[in-house]
Amino acid sequence: MTTAEQTGWQDPAQDAVRARKESYEQLRRLSTWRLLSATKAPAVLSILQAVFPGGDRRLPRSELVARVTTHLDLLRDDREEREDGGEDADAPRGGRSAAEYCDAWVREGYLTRRDDPQEVETTFEPSPATIEAIGFIVSLEEHRPTTTESRLQLVVQQFDRLVEETEADRDVRLASLQARRARIEREIQELSEGDLMLPSSESSLDRLRDVLQIAAELSGDFLQYREDLRAVDLHLREQILAPDGSRGEVLEQLLAGDDLLGQSSVGRTFTAFFRMLNDPGRNRTAQSLVDRLLERDFAQRLTRAEREALANVFSDLYEPAQEVLDVKTELYRSLARFVRSQDFRQHRVLLDLLQEAQHEALAQKDTVSTRTPFALGLDLSRARLASVSQQQLKDPTDPGAPAEAEVHEATTLSVEVLADLVRTNDIDLVELTGRVNDVRGTQGQASIGDVLRAHPASQGLASVIGLMFLATQYAQLREGATELVRWRELDGTDYAATVPSFFFLEDVPAG
Repeated sequence: MTTAEQTGWQDPAQDAVRARKESYEQLRRLSTWRLLSATKAPAVLSILQAVFPGGDRRLPRSELVARVTTHLDLLRDDREEREDGGEDADAPRGGRSAAEYCDAWVREGYLTRRDDPQEVETTFEPSPATIEAIGFIVSLEEHRPTTTESRLQLVVQQFDRLVEETEADRDVRLASLQARRARIEREIQELSEGDLMLPSSESSLDRLRDVLQIAAELSGDFLQYREDLRAVDLHLREQILAPDGSRGEVLEQLLAGDDLLGQSSVGRTFTAFFRMLNDPGRNRTAQSLVDRLLERDFAQRLTRAEREALANVFSDLYEPAQEVLDVKTELYRSLARFVRSQDFRQHRVLLDLLQEAQHEALAQKDTVSTRTPFALGLDLSRARLASVSQQQLKDPTDPGAPAEAEVHEATTLSVEVLADLVRTNDIDLVELTGRVNDVRGTQGQASIGDVLRAHPASQGLASVIGLMFLATQYAQLREGATELVRWRELDGTDYAATVPSFFFLEDVPAG
Protein backbone atom coordinates (compact mmCIF):
# COMPACT_ATOMS: atom_id res chain seq x y z
CA MET A 1 0.00 0.00 0.00
CA THR A 2 1.40 3.41 -0.95
CA THR A 3 1.76 6.30 1.42
CA ALA A 4 -1.08 8.22 -0.24
CA GLU A 5 -3.42 5.24 0.14
CA GLN A 6 -2.41 4.77 3.78
CA THR A 7 -3.11 8.39 4.71
CA GLY A 8 -6.21 8.70 2.51
CA TRP A 9 -4.78 11.80 0.82
CA GLN A 10 -6.21 12.61 -2.61
CA ASP A 11 -4.10 14.24 -5.31
CA PRO A 12 -5.98 17.38 -6.52
CA ALA A 13 -4.60 16.84 -10.03
CA GLN A 14 -6.04 13.33 -10.13
CA ASP A 15 -9.39 14.61 -8.85
CA ALA A 16 -9.43 17.18 -11.65
CA VAL A 17 -8.66 14.52 -14.25
CA ARG A 18 -11.37 12.24 -12.88
CA ALA A 19 -13.91 15.07 -12.87
CA ARG A 20 -13.00 15.97 -16.46
CA LYS A 21 -13.40 12.33 -17.50
CA GLU A 22 -16.88 12.20 -15.96
CA SER A 23 -17.76 15.43 -17.74
CA TYR A 24 -16.58 13.98 -21.05
CA GLU A 25 -18.63 10.85 -20.42
CA GLN A 26 -21.69 13.07 -20.21
CA LEU A 27 -20.72 14.96 -23.37
CA ARG A 28 -20.17 11.66 -25.16
CA ARG A 29 -23.91 11.01 -24.93
CA LEU A 30 -24.67 14.19 -26.87
CA SER A 31 -25.69 13.91 -30.51
CA THR A 32 -22.67 15.88 -31.77
CA TRP A 33 -20.16 13.44 -30.27
CA ARG A 34 -22.21 10.38 -31.29
CA LEU A 35 -22.45 11.60 -34.87
CA LEU A 36 -18.72 12.31 -35.18
CA SER A 37 -17.79 8.93 -33.65
CA ALA A 38 -20.32 6.87 -35.63
CA THR A 39 -18.95 4.25 -38.03
CA LYS A 40 -20.81 5.75 -40.96
CA ALA A 41 -20.21 9.37 -39.95
CA PRO A 42 -18.51 10.25 -43.31
CA ALA A 43 -21.53 8.97 -45.27
CA VAL A 44 -24.13 10.51 -42.95
CA LEU A 45 -22.43 13.93 -42.84
CA SER A 46 -21.88 13.96 -46.60
CA ILE A 47 -25.53 13.11 -47.26
CA LEU A 48 -26.84 15.71 -44.81
CA GLN A 49 -24.64 18.37 -46.40
CA ALA A 50 -25.95 17.42 -49.85
CA VAL A 51 -29.58 17.19 -48.70
CA PHE A 52 -29.49 20.60 -46.98
CA PRO A 53 -27.37 22.85 -49.21
CA GLY A 54 -27.24 26.59 -48.74
CA GLY A 55 -30.74 28.07 -48.76
CA ASP A 56 -32.59 24.81 -47.99
CA ARG A 57 -32.69 24.92 -44.22
CA ARG A 58 -35.98 23.02 -43.94
CA LEU A 59 -37.55 20.35 -46.13
CA PRO A 60 -40.93 18.56 -46.18
CA ARG A 61 -40.72 14.83 -45.50
CA SER A 62 -41.38 13.76 -49.09
CA GLU A 63 -38.59 15.99 -50.43
CA LEU A 64 -36.18 14.87 -47.69
CA VAL A 65 -36.80 11.18 -48.39
CA ALA A 66 -36.43 11.73 -52.14
CA ARG A 67 -33.06 13.44 -51.69
CA VAL A 68 -31.74 10.79 -49.28
CA THR A 69 -32.86 8.04 -51.69
CA THR A 70 -30.39 9.27 -54.32
CA HIS A 71 -27.51 8.59 -51.90
CA LEU A 72 -28.63 5.25 -50.42
CA ASP A 73 -25.67 3.43 -51.98
CA LEU A 74 -23.36 5.26 -49.54
CA LEU A 75 -25.28 3.81 -46.59
CA ARG A 76 -25.57 0.30 -47.99
CA ASP A 77 -21.88 -0.54 -48.05
CA ASP A 78 -21.96 -4.23 -47.07
CA ARG A 79 -18.16 -4.50 -47.14
CA GLU A 80 -17.82 -1.76 -44.54
CA GLU A 81 -20.44 -3.43 -42.32
CA ARG A 82 -18.59 -6.75 -42.45
CA GLU A 83 -15.33 -5.06 -41.47
CA ASP A 84 -16.99 -3.35 -38.52
CA GLY A 85 -18.71 -6.53 -37.40
CA GLY A 86 -21.92 -4.67 -36.70
CA GLU A 87 -24.04 -1.61 -37.38
CA ASP A 88 -24.45 1.72 -35.67
CA ALA A 89 -27.72 3.18 -34.47
CA ASP A 90 -27.41 5.80 -37.17
CA ALA A 91 -26.87 3.20 -39.90
CA PRO A 92 -29.81 0.76 -40.13
CA ARG A 93 -29.40 -2.50 -42.00
CA GLY A 94 -28.86 -2.35 -45.73
CA GLY A 95 -32.40 -3.39 -46.56
CA ARG A 96 -33.98 -0.32 -45.00
CA SER A 97 -35.44 2.56 -46.95
CA ALA A 98 -34.52 6.22 -47.00
CA ALA A 99 -37.58 6.98 -44.87
CA GLU A 100 -36.34 4.60 -42.17
CA TYR A 101 -32.92 6.23 -42.23
CA CYS A 102 -34.54 9.65 -41.76
CA ASP A 103 -36.60 8.38 -38.81
CA ALA A 104 -33.44 6.89 -37.26
CA TRP A 105 -31.61 10.21 -37.64
CA VAL A 106 -34.46 11.98 -35.87
CA ARG A 107 -34.22 9.53 -32.96
CA GLU A 108 -30.46 10.00 -32.80
CA GLY A 109 -30.82 13.79 -32.75
CA TYR A 110 -29.22 14.44 -36.15
CA LEU A 111 -32.46 15.87 -37.59
CA THR A 112 -35.14 18.01 -35.96
CA ARG A 113 -38.78 17.35 -36.86
CA ARG A 114 -41.28 20.23 -36.92
CA ASP A 115 -45.06 19.75 -37.02
CA ASP A 116 -46.41 23.03 -38.37
CA PRO A 117 -50.22 23.23 -38.60
CA GLN A 118 -49.80 25.68 -41.48
CA GLU A 119 -47.89 23.09 -43.54
CA VAL A 120 -49.36 20.04 -45.27
CA GLU A 121 -46.35 17.85 -44.45
CA THR A 122 -44.08 17.50 -41.46
CA THR A 123 -40.83 19.37 -42.07
CA PHE A 124 -37.27 18.45 -41.10
CA GLU A 125 -34.09 20.44 -40.60
CA PRO A 126 -30.55 19.74 -39.38
CA SER A 127 -30.27 19.75 -35.61
CA PRO A 128 -27.80 22.06 -33.81
CA ALA A 129 -25.65 18.97 -33.21
CA THR A 130 -25.43 18.30 -36.97
CA ILE A 131 -24.57 21.95 -37.70
CA GLU A 132 -21.75 21.79 -35.12
CA ALA A 133 -20.45 18.48 -36.47
CA ILE A 134 -20.42 19.71 -40.08
CA GLY A 135 -18.71 22.94 -39.04
CA PHE A 136 -16.03 21.00 -37.20
CA ILE A 137 -15.37 18.69 -40.15
CA VAL A 138 -15.26 21.60 -42.61
CA SER A 139 -12.70 23.37 -40.41
CA LEU A 140 -10.51 20.24 -40.50
CA GLU A 141 -10.90 20.02 -44.26
CA GLU A 142 -10.02 23.64 -44.97
CA HIS A 143 -7.01 23.70 -42.61
CA ARG A 144 -7.55 27.41 -42.10
CA PRO A 145 -5.91 28.56 -38.85
CA THR A 146 -8.05 30.52 -36.41
CA THR A 147 -5.07 32.21 -34.71
CA THR A 148 -4.83 34.96 -37.31
CA GLU A 149 -3.73 38.52 -36.75
CA SER A 150 -7.19 39.81 -37.66
CA ARG A 151 -8.90 37.67 -35.00
CA LEU A 152 -6.43 38.91 -32.39
CA GLN A 153 -7.24 42.46 -33.44
CA LEU A 154 -10.96 41.76 -33.05
CA VAL A 155 -10.35 40.46 -29.53
CA VAL A 156 -8.19 43.46 -28.57
CA GLN A 157 -10.70 45.92 -30.05
CA GLN A 158 -13.57 44.40 -28.09
CA PHE A 159 -11.48 44.44 -24.88
CA ASP A 160 -10.58 48.09 -25.50
CA ARG A 161 -14.21 49.05 -26.14
CA LEU A 162 -15.45 47.19 -23.05
CA VAL A 163 -12.79 48.76 -20.81
CA GLU A 164 -13.64 52.23 -22.12
CA GLU A 165 -17.43 51.84 -21.81
CA THR A 166 -17.22 50.46 -18.26
CA GLU A 167 -14.68 53.01 -16.96
CA ALA A 168 -16.19 54.74 -13.90
CA ASP A 169 -13.41 57.31 -13.43
CA ARG A 170 -14.46 60.48 -15.26
CA ASP A 171 -10.88 61.79 -15.64
CA VAL A 172 -9.58 58.51 -17.08
CA ARG A 173 -12.43 58.32 -19.55
CA LEU A 174 -11.96 61.94 -20.57
CA ALA A 175 -8.22 61.36 -21.11
CA SER A 176 -9.01 58.33 -23.29
CA LEU A 177 -11.41 60.34 -25.46
CA GLN A 178 -8.88 63.15 -25.82
CA ALA A 179 -6.19 60.66 -26.88
CA ARG A 180 -8.57 59.22 -29.44
CA ARG A 181 -9.33 62.70 -30.75
CA ALA A 182 -5.59 63.42 -31.04
CA ARG A 183 -5.10 60.22 -33.08
CA ILE A 184 -7.98 61.16 -35.37
CA GLU A 185 -6.64 64.68 -35.86
CA ARG A 186 -3.19 63.29 -36.65
CA GLU A 187 -4.69 60.90 -39.23
CA ILE A 188 -6.65 63.78 -40.77
CA GLN A 189 -3.49 65.85 -41.05
CA GLU A 190 -1.47 63.01 -42.60
CA LEU A 191 -4.26 62.31 -45.07
CA SER A 192 -4.57 65.97 -46.03
CA GLU A 193 -0.82 66.07 -46.68
CA GLY A 194 -1.13 63.19 -49.11
CA ASP A 195 -0.08 60.22 -46.98
CA LEU A 196 -2.51 57.33 -47.56
CA MET A 197 -1.56 54.11 -45.76
CA LEU A 198 -3.62 51.01 -46.56
CA PRO A 199 -3.32 47.53 -45.06
CA SER A 200 -2.10 44.75 -47.33
CA SER A 201 -4.62 42.85 -49.45
CA GLU A 202 -3.76 39.62 -47.62
CA SER A 203 -4.44 41.20 -44.24
CA SER A 204 -7.73 42.74 -45.39
CA LEU A 205 -8.84 39.47 -46.96
CA ASP A 206 -8.08 37.53 -43.75
CA ARG A 207 -10.08 39.98 -41.68
CA LEU A 208 -13.04 39.83 -44.06
CA ARG A 209 -13.06 36.03 -44.09
CA ASP A 210 -12.89 35.93 -40.29
CA VAL A 211 -15.98 38.15 -40.08
CA LEU A 212 -17.80 36.00 -42.65
CA GLN A 213 -17.00 32.87 -40.66
CA ILE A 214 -18.40 34.43 -37.50
CA ALA A 215 -21.58 35.39 -39.40
CA ALA A 216 -21.91 31.85 -40.81
CA GLU A 217 -21.78 30.39 -37.30
CA LEU A 218 -24.93 32.32 -36.40
CA SER A 219 -27.13 29.88 -38.38
CA GLY A 220 -26.40 27.12 -35.89
CA ASP A 221 -26.99 29.55 -33.04
CA PHE A 222 -30.55 30.18 -34.22
CA LEU A 223 -31.33 26.46 -34.00
CA GLN A 224 -29.81 26.37 -30.54
CA TYR A 225 -31.88 29.41 -29.51
CA ARG A 226 -35.06 27.50 -30.31
CA GLU A 227 -33.96 24.43 -28.39
CA ASP A 228 -32.89 26.54 -25.40
CA LEU A 229 -36.23 28.37 -25.36
CA ARG A 230 -38.08 25.04 -25.35
CA ALA A 231 -35.85 23.90 -22.48
CA VAL A 232 -36.73 27.05 -20.50
CA ASP A 233 -40.42 26.47 -21.23
CA LEU A 234 -40.15 22.88 -19.98
CA HIS A 235 -38.32 24.02 -16.84
CA LEU A 236 -41.05 26.58 -16.08
CA ARG A 237 -43.75 23.92 -16.48
CA GLU A 238 -41.81 21.62 -14.15
CA GLN A 239 -41.63 24.43 -11.59
CA ILE A 240 -45.40 24.94 -11.86
CA LEU A 241 -45.98 21.25 -11.15
CA ALA A 242 -43.28 21.00 -8.47
CA PRO A 243 -44.46 20.39 -4.87
CA ASP A 244 -42.12 22.98 -3.35
CA GLY A 245 -42.84 26.65 -2.74
CA SER A 246 -41.19 27.95 -5.91
CA ARG A 247 -44.27 27.18 -7.99
CA GLY A 248 -46.30 29.89 -6.25
CA GLU A 249 -43.92 32.62 -7.35
CA VAL A 250 -43.85 31.33 -10.94
CA LEU A 251 -47.65 31.13 -11.07
CA GLU A 252 -48.01 34.62 -9.67
CA GLN A 253 -45.63 36.05 -12.27
CA LEU A 254 -47.33 34.26 -15.16
CA LEU A 255 -50.81 35.29 -14.03
CA ALA A 256 -49.55 38.87 -13.83
CA GLY A 257 -48.56 38.64 -17.50
CA ASP A 258 -44.78 38.50 -16.98
CA ASP A 259 -42.84 37.09 -19.94
CA LEU A 260 -40.62 34.66 -18.05
CA LEU A 261 -39.30 33.25 -21.32
CA GLY A 262 -38.16 36.70 -22.38
CA GLN A 263 -36.68 37.36 -18.94
CA SER A 264 -34.54 34.21 -19.06
CA SER A 265 -30.89 34.44 -20.04
CA VAL A 266 -31.45 33.05 -23.53
CA GLY A 267 -34.57 35.21 -23.96
CA ARG A 268 -32.73 38.43 -23.05
CA THR A 269 -29.82 37.58 -25.33
CA PHE A 270 -32.04 36.87 -28.32
CA THR A 271 -34.24 39.92 -27.71
CA ALA A 272 -31.19 42.19 -27.74
CA PHE A 273 -29.95 40.56 -30.95
CA PHE A 274 -33.36 40.75 -32.64
CA ARG A 275 -33.80 44.40 -31.67
CA MET A 276 -30.43 45.28 -33.17
CA LEU A 277 -31.13 43.24 -36.31
CA ASN A 278 -34.39 45.15 -36.92
CA ASP A 279 -33.04 48.64 -36.21
CA PRO A 280 -33.65 50.53 -39.52
CA GLY A 281 -30.81 53.00 -38.97
CA ARG A 282 -28.26 50.29 -38.20
CA ASN A 283 -29.50 48.22 -41.13
CA ARG A 284 -28.93 51.05 -43.60
CA THR A 285 -25.48 51.73 -42.19
CA ALA A 286 -24.51 48.04 -42.20
CA GLN A 287 -25.73 47.48 -45.77
CA SER A 288 -23.84 50.57 -46.93
CA LEU A 289 -20.66 49.16 -45.38
CA VAL A 290 -21.20 45.81 -47.12
CA ASP A 291 -21.74 47.51 -50.49
CA ARG A 292 -18.53 49.51 -50.08
CA LEU A 293 -16.57 46.38 -49.13
CA LEU A 294 -17.77 44.57 -52.23
CA GLU A 295 -16.24 47.37 -54.33
CA ARG A 296 -12.78 46.97 -52.77
CA ASP A 297 -10.01 45.38 -54.83
CA PHE A 298 -9.19 42.71 -52.25
CA ALA A 299 -12.86 41.61 -52.20
CA GLN A 300 -12.47 40.49 -55.83
CA ARG A 301 -10.30 37.63 -54.56
CA LEU A 302 -13.24 36.15 -52.66
CA THR A 303 -14.89 33.05 -54.06
CA ARG A 304 -18.35 33.33 -55.56
CA ALA A 305 -19.89 31.70 -52.48
CA GLU A 306 -18.04 34.12 -50.20
CA ARG A 307 -19.20 37.14 -52.22
CA GLU A 308 -22.81 35.94 -52.05
CA ALA A 309 -22.47 35.36 -48.30
CA LEU A 310 -21.08 38.89 -47.88
CA ALA A 311 -23.82 40.48 -50.00
CA ASN A 312 -26.56 38.68 -48.02
CA VAL A 313 -24.87 38.62 -44.62
CA PHE A 314 -27.72 40.51 -42.95
CA SER A 315 -30.71 39.54 -45.09
CA ASP A 316 -29.97 35.84 -44.48
CA LEU A 317 -30.43 36.43 -40.75
CA TYR A 318 -33.97 37.81 -40.88
CA GLU A 319 -35.91 34.62 -41.64
CA PRO A 320 -34.27 32.35 -39.01
CA ALA A 321 -34.43 35.16 -36.45
CA GLN A 322 -38.16 35.62 -37.15
CA GLU A 323 -38.66 31.86 -36.74
CA VAL A 324 -37.03 32.01 -33.32
CA LEU A 325 -39.31 34.93 -32.40
CA ASP A 326 -42.36 32.95 -33.57
CA VAL A 327 -41.31 29.98 -31.43
CA LYS A 328 -40.81 32.27 -28.43
CA THR A 329 -44.22 33.89 -28.95
CA GLU A 330 -46.01 30.55 -29.34
CA LEU A 331 -44.30 29.11 -26.25
CA TYR A 332 -45.29 32.19 -24.24
CA ARG A 333 -48.92 31.94 -25.34
CA SER A 334 -49.04 28.20 -24.68
CA LEU A 335 -47.56 28.68 -21.21
CA ALA A 336 -50.04 31.46 -20.45
CA ARG A 337 -52.96 29.28 -21.57
CA PHE A 338 -51.60 26.40 -19.48
CA VAL A 339 -51.78 28.59 -16.37
CA ARG A 340 -54.94 30.64 -17.03
CA SER A 341 -57.02 27.65 -18.08
CA GLN A 342 -56.09 25.85 -14.84
CA ASP A 343 -54.84 22.86 -16.87
CA PHE A 344 -51.80 22.71 -14.61
CA ARG A 345 -54.04 21.58 -11.72
CA GLN A 346 -55.05 18.45 -13.63
CA HIS A 347 -51.42 17.75 -14.47
CA ARG A 348 -50.47 18.21 -10.84
CA VAL A 349 -53.13 15.76 -9.67
CA LEU A 350 -51.95 13.22 -12.23
CA LEU A 351 -48.33 13.75 -11.16
CA ASP A 352 -49.26 13.23 -7.50
CA LEU A 353 -51.06 10.00 -8.35
CA LEU A 354 -48.10 8.73 -10.35
CA GLN A 355 -45.68 9.55 -7.56
CA GLU A 356 -47.97 7.88 -5.02
CA ALA A 357 -48.14 4.74 -7.15
CA GLN A 358 -44.37 4.77 -7.56
CA HIS A 359 -43.81 5.07 -3.82
CA GLU A 360 -46.23 2.19 -3.19
CA ALA A 361 -44.41 0.05 -5.73
CA LEU A 362 -41.01 0.84 -4.21
CA ALA A 363 -42.31 0.00 -0.73
CA GLN A 364 -43.47 -3.42 -1.93
CA LYS A 365 -40.54 -4.34 -4.16
CA ASP A 366 -38.73 -6.37 -1.45
CA THR A 367 -41.81 -8.21 -0.18
CA VAL A 368 -43.83 -8.91 -3.34
CA SER A 369 -42.36 -11.16 -6.00
CA THR A 370 -42.40 -9.94 -9.57
CA ARG A 371 -44.19 -13.18 -10.51
CA THR A 372 -47.04 -12.62 -8.07
CA PRO A 373 -50.35 -12.57 -10.01
CA PHE A 374 -52.61 -9.53 -9.62
CA ALA A 375 -56.39 -9.72 -9.72
CA LEU A 376 -56.57 -7.01 -12.33
CA GLY A 377 -58.11 -7.32 -15.76
CA LEU A 378 -56.89 -5.11 -18.59
CA ASP A 379 -58.89 -4.80 -21.77
CA LEU A 380 -56.40 -4.44 -24.58
CA SER A 381 -57.27 -2.35 -27.60
CA ARG A 382 -58.26 -4.29 -30.70
CA ALA A 383 -58.04 -3.34 -34.34
CA ARG A 384 -60.92 -4.23 -36.63
CA LEU A 385 -59.50 -6.00 -39.67
CA ALA A 386 -61.25 -6.16 -43.03
CA SER A 387 -60.39 -6.92 -46.61
CA VAL A 388 -59.27 -4.04 -48.79
CA SER A 389 -61.95 -4.99 -51.31
CA GLN A 390 -64.63 -4.17 -48.70
CA GLN A 391 -63.50 -0.55 -48.49
CA GLN A 392 -65.58 1.93 -50.46
CA LEU A 393 -63.45 4.48 -52.25
CA LYS A 394 -64.42 8.12 -52.15
CA ASP A 395 -65.17 9.81 -55.44
CA PRO A 396 -63.57 13.28 -55.25
CA THR A 397 -66.03 14.58 -57.88
CA ASP A 398 -69.04 13.61 -55.74
CA PRO A 399 -69.77 16.42 -53.31
CA GLY A 400 -72.10 14.19 -51.28
CA ALA A 401 -74.86 15.40 -49.02
CA PRO A 402 -74.02 18.77 -47.44
CA ALA A 403 -73.57 18.67 -43.70
CA GLU A 404 -76.47 20.16 -41.82
CA ALA A 405 -75.45 23.40 -40.15
CA GLU A 406 -75.73 23.52 -36.36
CA VAL A 407 -77.59 26.64 -35.20
CA HIS A 408 -77.10 28.14 -31.74
CA GLU A 409 -79.24 30.71 -29.96
CA ALA A 410 -77.97 34.29 -30.09
CA THR A 411 -76.52 35.79 -26.89
CA THR A 412 -75.57 39.34 -25.95
CA LEU A 413 -71.98 40.04 -24.85
CA SER A 414 -71.24 43.09 -22.74
CA VAL A 415 -68.05 45.14 -22.98
CA GLU A 416 -66.89 43.67 -19.65
CA VAL A 417 -67.42 40.10 -20.90
CA LEU A 418 -65.53 40.86 -24.12
CA ALA A 419 -62.63 42.37 -22.15
CA ASP A 420 -62.49 39.30 -19.93
CA LEU A 421 -62.48 36.99 -22.96
CA VAL A 422 -59.65 38.98 -24.54
CA ARG A 423 -57.63 38.79 -21.34
CA THR A 424 -58.13 35.07 -20.65
CA ASN A 425 -57.70 33.82 -24.24
CA ASP A 426 -54.52 35.74 -25.12
CA ILE A 427 -56.04 37.34 -28.22
CA ASP A 428 -53.52 39.09 -30.47
CA LEU A 429 -54.98 42.62 -30.48
CA VAL A 430 -51.86 44.04 -32.11
CA GLU A 431 -52.41 41.87 -35.18
CA LEU A 432 -56.13 42.70 -35.32
CA THR A 433 -55.43 46.43 -34.99
CA GLY A 434 -53.12 46.30 -37.99
CA ARG A 435 -55.71 44.40 -40.04
CA VAL A 436 -58.50 46.86 -39.19
CA ASN A 437 -56.31 49.83 -40.14
CA ASP A 438 -55.23 48.10 -43.35
CA VAL A 439 -58.81 47.53 -44.54
CA ARG A 440 -59.98 50.96 -43.39
CA GLY A 441 -57.07 52.62 -45.19
CA THR A 442 -58.03 50.86 -48.41
CA GLN A 443 -61.84 51.22 -48.28
CA GLY A 444 -62.26 54.34 -46.17
CA GLN A 445 -64.29 52.44 -43.58
CA ALA A 446 -64.39 48.85 -42.41
CA SER A 447 -66.90 46.58 -40.73
CA ILE A 448 -66.03 43.40 -38.84
CA GLY A 449 -67.10 41.34 -41.85
CA ASP A 450 -64.91 43.45 -44.17
CA VAL A 451 -61.87 42.76 -42.00
CA LEU A 452 -62.55 39.00 -41.85
CA ARG A 453 -63.04 38.81 -45.62
CA ALA A 454 -59.74 40.59 -46.25
CA HIS A 455 -57.81 38.79 -43.49
CA PRO A 456 -59.06 35.33 -42.40
CA ALA A 457 -59.30 34.80 -38.64
CA SER A 458 -55.85 33.48 -37.66
CA GLN A 459 -57.08 32.59 -34.14
CA GLY A 460 -60.55 31.40 -35.12
CA LEU A 461 -63.34 32.56 -32.82
CA ALA A 462 -60.77 34.41 -30.71
CA SER A 463 -60.11 36.76 -33.64
CA VAL A 464 -63.86 37.50 -33.97
CA ILE A 465 -64.09 38.25 -30.25
CA GLY A 466 -61.04 40.50 -30.49
CA LEU A 467 -62.61 42.44 -33.38
CA MET A 468 -65.85 42.82 -31.40
CA PHE A 469 -63.86 44.18 -28.47
CA LEU A 470 -62.05 46.72 -30.68
CA ALA A 471 -65.36 47.69 -32.27
CA THR A 472 -66.96 48.49 -28.91
CA GLN A 473 -64.02 50.78 -28.20
CA TYR A 474 -63.28 52.52 -31.51
CA ALA A 475 -66.06 51.82 -34.04
CA GLN A 476 -69.48 53.42 -34.60
CA LEU A 477 -72.53 51.23 -33.97
CA ARG A 478 -75.35 51.31 -36.53
CA GLU A 479 -78.45 50.94 -34.38
CA GLY A 480 -80.69 48.02 -35.27
CA ALA A 481 -78.43 46.73 -38.06
CA THR A 482 -76.59 43.41 -38.08
CA GLU A 483 -74.20 41.61 -40.40
CA LEU A 484 -73.25 37.99 -40.98
CA VAL A 485 -69.58 37.21 -40.39
CA ARG A 486 -67.85 33.97 -41.33
CA TRP A 487 -64.62 32.38 -40.15
CA ARG A 488 -62.81 29.05 -40.13
CA GLU A 489 -61.49 27.42 -36.97
CA LEU A 490 -58.02 25.88 -36.77
CA ASP A 491 -59.51 22.38 -37.25
CA GLY A 492 -60.94 23.44 -40.63
CA THR A 493 -64.60 23.77 -39.51
CA ASP A 494 -66.50 26.76 -40.96
CA TYR A 495 -68.67 28.94 -38.72
CA ALA A 496 -70.95 31.91 -39.17
CA ALA A 497 -72.52 34.33 -36.70
CA THR A 498 -74.76 37.38 -36.74
CA VAL A 499 -73.19 40.38 -34.99
CA PRO A 500 -74.18 44.04 -34.59
CA SER A 501 -73.02 46.31 -37.41
CA PHE A 502 -69.97 48.31 -36.35
CA PHE A 503 -68.00 50.55 -38.71
CA PHE A 504 -64.42 51.67 -38.11
CA LEU A 505 -64.30 55.25 -39.46
CA GLU A 506 -60.88 56.12 -38.01
CA ASP A 507 -57.67 54.15 -37.48
CA VAL A 508 -57.48 52.15 -34.27
CA PRO A 509 -54.62 53.46 -32.08
CA ALA A 510 -51.64 51.10 -31.96
CA GLY A 511 -50.79 49.48 -28.59
